[in-house]
Amino acid sequence: MTTSPRPAPDLPPLAPLLGTGRLAVGDGHEIAFETSGDPDGVPALYLHGGPGGRLSSGYRRNVPADRTYLVGLSQRGAGESTPSAGAPGPVDLSANTTAHLVADIEALREHLGIDAWIVQGVSWGSTLAIAYAQAHPERVRGVVLMAVTSTSRREVEWISEGVGALFPEAWDELAALAEERTDYRRGGDLPLVEAYRRLLTAEDPELVDAAARAWNVWEDEHIRIGTGRAARSHAVPEDEPVTEHARGFARLVTHYWARDGFVADWAVPWGAAPGSGLLGGMHRIAHVPAVLIHGRRDVSGPVLTAWELHRAWPASELVVVEEEGHGGPVMVGAWREAMDRLTR
Repeated sequence: MTTSPRPAPDLPPLAPLLGTGRLAVGDGHEIAFETSGDPDGVPALYLHGGPGGRLSSGYRRNVPADRTYLVGLSQRGAGESTPSAGAPGPVDLSANTTAHLVADIEALREHLGIDAWIVQGVSWGSTLAIAYAQAHPERVRGVVLMAVTSTSRREVEWISEGVGALFPEAWDELAALAEERTDYRRGGDLPLVEAYRRLLTAEDPELVDAAARAWNVWEDEHIRIGTGRAARSHAVPEDEPVTEHARGFARLVTHYWARDGFVADWAVPWGAAPGSGLLGGMHRIAHVPAVLIHGRRDVSGPVLTAWELHRAWPASELVVVEEEGHGGPVMVGAWREAMDRLTR
């Protein structure tokens, strides 16, 4: 383990965009993707956060552009992929699970003719990266994760309820809508994240949008510490309509979190104990080189998860950045350094 209070490096240029495309992956879904960098370089995949996040150009700064063939995709229902989880009216999310996303990634690898690639993931993207690597270890040359998650029940309970101890005013506002419009009661059997999943898939469009507003305000509140970002990145201003992205983000986050990321029994086919989650399948990727980067001040996802994964992953290196939280410039600098090493 290393700690890293180094100064943030200057921003490198974006890897040049090579092209964009779409791939039909079944169940009526098409995933959007883009490629950048050097078409003859080391293949690398980028997985965005969320669930329900989207691609922004910033990830293209974090690889050596002259020797990386970089692929970014919008996960099912998110970004430019269709159908959108944020569409107005009822949506069917039954074909949107971690297993579906892993299959989509493998279909895209085959479509692009890539034999094996480095897999990068940020936040939720790190959960998805580990799930993909465990399912297809022979296709993974290395792994780089930032703001590390495994979407276990412990993590979901913490980020949706436990961390409210640090933000009681904001959490009270979040809980109030659920208490008013669902059977949720503080200290009861119904988890708050499940209450919001129900609100966000309700038939009443005004109720859906009210829940999306409330959830995104809460996301911004607990995730901002130590990131260097503005206080509001997901929330929709009260005088503006709820966007498709904001609605889809809240829907997909609660859809996945209410089911513990669909990974609670992920490792069972490989002989691990039921309910062991991604930790139970770490033996499948023990040999895969990895760099896990996490902020000590990440109150949304305490460093414990990154530490547990590192201990179960002999070929991994853990970088803990003392002064940052759920992202930050020094963490991104460590990400660039990791990609520089893995592409040489």
